[in-house]
Amino acid sequence: MTNPISQNSAPMADAPHGLRPSEVSEHLSRVGGLRGAANTEVSHCSRGADLARADQSSKLPTARASSAEINTLALYAAAETLRATPMRKRSEQFSDLGGQITAPMSDAWSYDEALWLVDLMGIQSTGTSRQSALSSWIKTASARVPRRASDSRPDCPYNGQSLAPATR
Repeated sequence: MTNPISQNSAPMADAPHGLRPSEVSEHLSRVGGLRGAANTEVSHCSRGADLARADQSSKLPTARASSAEINTLALYAAAETLRATPMRKRSEQFSDLGGQITAPMSDAWSYDEALWLVDLMGIQSTGTSRQSALSSWIKTASARVPRRASDSRPDCPYNGQSLAPATR
């Protein structure tokens, strides 16, 4: 990008906001790293932690599971297990359940890059600390469990009945 006052001046060292497509590739080659990686799949400006998280989640087949694919009983059990676990052991318990905890970037430039990211059973939550991200995940997971209208208890698919007999 050049100074608009004199077209023959040296390139300006600023962020790629407002660059023309031909200038973006030049800027990205100068910057390099995660912040310089272009993401052509989204229409908004996305950098840093967003790109790292998108790259990580694209490699995991279950990271973007739909709510229909998630077993609600397993989701309820995981949320209640984490809620009952003492705060100092929640991170370990979350990992034991198969969750992934992503620490913020050490050289974060924006607010989103400075957040912790936790992901389990297709539910992603963020927080300013690891514990706040885990608490946010528990709250989100608890809200996704279907509840009875009468007493707000988790809805059981069997509704108190035993399992159906096995077919031969």
